[in-house]
Amino acid sequence: MSAGCDAGKPAIMVSTGVSIYLTRDANTATLREVAGFAQGSTLAMTFLLPLETADDEVRAGLEMAERGARASGTPFVSFFTPPEMLALARDAGFAEARHVPAVDLTQRYFAGRTDGLRPPRNAEELLVART
Repeated sequence: MSAGCDAGKPAIMVSTGVSIYLTRDANTATLREVAGFAQGSTLAMTFLLPLETADDEVRAGLEMAERGARASGTPFVSFFTPPEMLALARDAGFAEARHVPAVDLTQRYFAGRTDGLRPPRNAEELLVART
C-alpha cells in the first residue's frame, strides 16, 4: 500500500455501489484482500439483492435501472442474498460479519424527516465486516 496506508494498523474500507458491477470472483477477491488487513480493520460494503426478490412496488424501477446500466455499458453483474454475502465474508477470513438491512438504515437515518425523503425499499443492503 504505497498511498500512505500503514498495513500494520487497523483501517476502515468503504465500498458503496461497487459490488453490483463486479463479478462474484472479483467480489470474493476484494473480500479476501480486505480480510487480510490488520486485525481490527472494518469493511462497510453495499450489495444489491437479487431483482426477483424485490417488492412488487420497486421491482420495475430496479429492473429499469438494470436495463439502463446495461445499455450504457455498465451492466449489473452480481446480486447477493444476505446469507450469501455473509458466507462470502466469513469464507474470505473476516472474524465478524453482519448484515444491516436497508430498512434498518432507513429507519435510523430517515425517520422524522418532514420532506418524506426515503431510499427505495430493496435498495442496497450493507455488509459490515471486521478482521
